Amino acid sequence: MRHARKACILGVAALLLAGNAFAQADFTKYVALGDSLTAGYSSNGLAKMYQDHSVPMILSQQFGMATFQQPTISDPGIPQVLELKSLRVVNGSIVPTIGLKGTAPGHPTNATYAGIYNNLGVPGAKAGDLLTKTGDISKPAGGIIDPNTIMYDLVLRFPVIPGTSTPGTAIAQGIGAAGTFYTVWVGNNDVLGAALSGVALEGVTLTPKATFQTQYTQLLGALRQGRPSAGIVVANIGDVAALPFVTTVKPYLVNPSNGQHIPLIGEAGLLTEQDYVTLGASSLIQMGIGVPAAAGGTGLPLPEGSIDATGLHAGVILRAAEIAAIRARTAELNTVISGVASTVDAEVFDVSTFFNGLVANGYIVGGVRLSASFLTGGIFSYDGVHPQSLGYAVVANEMIRTINAAYGTEVPEVDFRPYFGGAQAATMPLANDTVFSLEAFKSLLKVFAPEALTDQLEPRQAVRPRIQRDDDLPIPGVPGRLH
Repeated sequence: MRHARKACILGVAALLLAGNAFAQADFTKYVALGDSLTAGYSSNGLAKMYQDHSVPMILSQQFGMATFQQPTISDPGIPQVLELKSLRVVNGSIVPTIGLKGTAPGHPTNATYAGIYNNLGVPGAKAGDLLTKTGDISKPAGGIIDPNTIMYDLVLRFPVIPGTSTPGTAIAQGIGAAGTFYTVWVGNNDVLGAALSGVALEGVTLTPKATFQTQYTQLLGALRQGRPSAGIVVANIGDVAALPFVTTVKPYLVNPSNGQHIPLIGEAGLLTEQDYVTLGASSLIQMGIGVPAAAGGTGLPLPEGSIDATGLHAGVILRAAEIAAIRARTAELNTVISGVASTVDAEVFDVSTFFNGLVANGYIVGGVRLSASFLTGGIFSYDGVHPQSLGYAVVANEMIRTINAAYGTEVPEVDFRPYFGGAQAATMPLANDTVFSLEAFKSLLKVFAPEALTDQLEPRQAVRPRIQRDDDLPIPGVPGRLH
């Protein structure tokens, strides 16, 4: 009898231990920490029309929360979001041109909220920034838009947490918000700057593994110590070298008469088919830069990123070795994320595997196949880096599946029907070419690679267009705008 009682007690203890993770799934107050992918940043802007469909906002609704506070920004966002400026028919091909919307940015619409936001995603933030950087809403409120701090000013707002002497860092505010459930999705910007600037350089555009290990350990350690009973789900890093910003423009032209590939020209010589050309090159290529003279171009090379005594100079080419370095570092950081997560009893949403599957096989929603293709795939926005609203809904749905599997919960999955019912899910016509304007490229760099100089991106001399413009199509005829 005594042995039976002992076995029963041990069995109950085992069940309690096994159910410990389940007991931590308390969605009473959900708080999200992270970067632009947490913030709901889309089409290179922080704007309410996209923030309303951020991953954390969607999760909060599926959790049944009555309110979820975010640092919302009025249209056209901060910075101004990108939009379709024109459609041209060139030699029988549709060529969309993408640029900034409007002539002035939007403004905060929820800055007077007295508490700490539920969504503490800071566009442009690296893992270490969530530990150290603070914001000050009085700056933009007074008309001061500091490009180096604007996202922190908008999201974190409090240099010191009200009623305390604690600096208002993202991690401090996250703990101070007294959440019962957290998501942490950061690390993307620890490799993204290399892809955007065209320079993969250790300690400059690629955070060293040891540095990231220290910072990420401190981040999750502080969160677990501050909220010991909260559920925590972290997300890892997708392959930034597979983003449409990197993969859409090919390193060659195609001779229409015979299908032969004509390599583009970089400052280090002809590109190979293992090299990559980013969207930032598209407007230069349209002007004939990077195109051999024999193919109707100028013969001038496309700029390749570099670093010298004056700083980091952004380029539009990623050589095969740089792509390999970016992917190797991403894999190392993902190993860190999973290792640290296990030490603090946090679950991992494997974005890396999900994104690889999306790139390889697409994603089926209601019989519709979505893909990672730029403009036509349904997932990504006009900047080729961040999802549109439908893409964020897909990510949220996958995160819910991770949460339910890890915690034994029954959070309802996302209803995708509203995202197919209008402009939110609209895509553009198939395009043989795309012009991503220089102003759009510079705006993207300003937030996600602020150290990068753009002096090498301007045309060196007046050049004639590589192709002649046949006609412009009016925007009203375009079937919807990406949201």
